[in-house]
Amino acid sequence: MWRSKFRFLHYLVAGVVVLGGCTTSRQLALDYPVPKASSLAPSEGISSEDGDDYYVQLMSEFELKGDNALKAGCTDIGPSYETNETSAAVIFKVKNEAVNFQQDVTALVYKAGTGKCNFNLETRKAALTPWLRLDLSKETAIDYSFVTSNQSDTNVTKLLGDVNTTTNLLAITGVGLGVAVMGKMANEWVQSAPVFGAQVPVPAQTVPSAAKVSSETHNLQSLVRLSGKEVILNETRLPVYEVADGATKILSSEPKLLGELKVYPELRRTLLLKNPSLNVPNAQDLSLDELWRSPIRTAKGSIDLKTLIDKVDSADKPNLQPDWKNYAEVESQCRKLKRVLRELGFNKYDRNAVLFYFLGSSTEWQNYTIPAAKLSAGDYKMSTLQQYRERNFSGCLAKQDYDAMAQMGLPVNTDKTWETLLTGRRKQESVVGPVQSIGRQLTAVINNKNPTEMARQIYPLIATAKEGNGQVLLQNNLGDFGLENLLGVTAISGEGVVLSYQQVEQVFNWLAIKELSCSRPAIEQGKPLGHIGLMLFTTQDGSPWPKGGALEYEIINGKIARLSFQNPAFRDFEQSLIDFPEVGGCRISSDFVRKLK
Repeated sequence: MWRSKFRFLHYLVAGVVVLGGCTTSRQLALDYPVPKASSLAPSEGISSEDGDDYYVQLMSEFELKGDNALKAGCTDIGPSYETNETSAAVIFKVKNEAVNFQQDVTALVYKAGTGKCNFNLETRKAALTPWLRLDLSKETAIDYSFVTSNQSDTNVTKLLGDVNTTTNLLAITGVGLGVAVMGKMANEWVQSAPVFGAQVPVPAQTVPSAAKVSSETHNLQSLVRLSGKEVILNETRLPVYEVADGATKILSSEPKLLGELKVYPELRRTLLLKNPSLNVPNAQDLSLDELWRSPIRTAKGSIDLKTLIDKVDSADKPNLQPDWKNYAEVESQCRKLKRVLRELGFNKYDRNAVLFYFLGSSTEWQNYTIPAAKLSAGDYKMSTLQQYRERNFSGCLAKQDYDAMAQMGLPVNTDKTWETLLTGRRKQESVVGPVQSIGRQLTAVINNKNPTEMARQIYPLIATAKEGNGQVLLQNNLGDFGLENLLGVTAISGEGVVLSYQQVEQVFNWLAIKELSCSRPAIEQGKPLGHIGLMLFTTQDGSPWPKGGALEYEIINGKIARLSFQNPAFRDFEQSLIDFPEVGGCRISSDFVRKLK
């Protein structure tokens, strides 16, 4: 018989009244909770998840089972239900002490009057909590109560008051409508707030002393559990049965599964950024103003994020318009903003998206996040780069913050990025250092207009492997301007001719050089050469070469072994200046280049 078969059910009877004879009563029953645990798999590219990665909103939803199980009872042959105004309800009592939050939420209300088909069943998808950061959500405790009554003046629906109405507001929160997010600091705005489904007190006089009301309360296991870096999510189902109980066995019926009341966590990665999936959100192409306008639900309605931050106590409130040129002040306000965002309940992705765009007005932040490609292509001194790196806002941002920014596609340089850049720059300086040093000395020689001193300075700079010190190979690829006649040789182009330091002095003074550019390494396949340097020069009026050109020098064993007059187009020099405007500490202006044409 169904009574022995139904013995496993854990239920309370809704409206059991024996009127004699053929009297029957309709009952609802709850079975034991059926939990199902699952482990949250990390997203691609992330080794593990923790309590700062997600938001959780605990939800309740009724799933109808069978083929219209409730309505089928109306076509069965049998007596009508004689009990008047029987009712039952399932109420969830939600509490989170970490954020001082609590509310009652009805998930199912059943009401039956006289007559077999005179009934009303209300079920709804309801939010049991606002969006909570995962590490705060794990503190949420949920009790469920099954309340029943069989008297019209103590109808359960009257006892529930406005709980359904207040709960329903939670269910519509989301991006675009305003997000109900709560952390420890947000508590003052949500206490006794209808928008969060606050508890509605039941006046004592509405429950007569003789009322036949029964209730039973049990707790559900935690829906969210953190175990080290592992996130465990629990979904719990409460089977709901329908039973028609008669005064005689022949009038009784087998219990029918009406449906299941499901309690489960919903997850999101972000509340401020547009990302409906559980993947890491993309925070590119935003602005601080857009983020400040993000709607947030509070007890007094929806306000924007910036207004929400302005409501915190003065001691904790960050100055959102600091002196952007003052690094210490900006770092301090960044730290305050970070703390406020965390205490309001925002996770690491939303926090760091706001912090990234907040810092965008700081020159130090722009220097620290300068694209790696620009750093590699430009010619920044080691001391400058080290200063950029040192101002890394470590008083506000940690490695995990930079990692989160990088995961969201924001252009930041991590510690690894900076180490690679500085290592490359050290290597580059070791390569171009000799070119820069010899170039500076050669410039000083050419600018010395005293022939005797110039010759004395040239001697230690030049040497060839065959002729030794004070000798250099000279090549002329600039054009015919009488150089051969000056030196008394037949030809200098091609392999060139070896000159002594006195002849080199004679050539420089005869050419009447007026201006010299800085000296820079020659570029070959996008990389600076460590043994060949170039500098541009213009000539004075009356010079045998009236325009100017390029002087190339090659270094072997620390000394200049070859000098070559070159046309400015040599080595595609002009394009090289465009592609690599500054190399080896040298930036040659376009105005200087135009003087040579």
